[in-house]
Amino acid sequence: MAVKVISDIHGAYDALAGQLEQDDTAVLLGDYLNLVDFRTLGGILSQVYTREEIWAALSALSGGSKELARKSIQEISMGSEDKRERVRELMADGYRRFYSSLPCRAFVIYGNTDSPQMLREYASGDVEILESGVVEIDGSRFGFVSGAPFGPWTVGLPGEMEPARYDALVGSLGPVDVLCTHCPPAIPELTWDVKANRDEKGSGSLLEYIDLCEPSFHYFGHVHNPRMSEVVRGRTRVMNAGFFKESGTALVFEH
Repeated sequence: MAVKVISDIHGAYDALAGQLEQDDTAVLLGDYLNLVDFRTLGGILSQVYTREEIWAALSALSGGSKELARKSIQEISMGSEDKRERVRELMADGYRRFYSSLPCRAFVIYGNTDSPQMLREYASGDVEILESGVVEIDGSRFGFVSGAPFGPWTVGLPGEMEPARYDALVGSLGPVDVLCTHCPPAIPELTWDVKANRDEKGSGSLLEYIDLCEPSFHYFGHVHNPRMSEVVRGRTRVMNAGFFKESGTALVFEH
């Protein structure tokens, strides 16, 4: 039996199933659907919208034009009802495949690209979905916080929220041994994505929590290609759980 921490699956469901055994416990940190692959333009959106429409939005993001990126993404999301319904169908199928790939008990939070409603609607198996909360796993207190606060690159994704709400979720935890989030703390070495060439902006409230409560570990995801994947801050080992779609490897929790 092992406790395995995994983030940013982005459609890699076969690889996920291959990393988990029936007696494992999976700690899953969000971004389960493959909405769009920045490298290949494949994914759910590519089955509904043209490559030109998708490329316009991604080019705006990579070029640093936030307002143009928001406008392009809104144009996609405000498309015809037929297209929006097709996207919902493909997302539902993705969540069903995600849950069917879990052979073991799992604790699940949502990432910024996830739909919290659909994640709950299609849940199956021995799964507990937490927006925030504390559970005991293998003798350790694990604290969970879903989603990400609005930041400079906010484009209206369903798992994003007002910073005050996110801060309140973090503040509701109390002391834990292991902190698990999708969003990183506001540590520049951990938030800068070297391939996207931008700062994904971490949470100040997570950093304050680490300094105040000093959990032994903080696991997070979201930043696919960080400048550094791990730092030690005070008594806390702060670790990016990795871009699972690319690595295909779970991070095993060790006391």
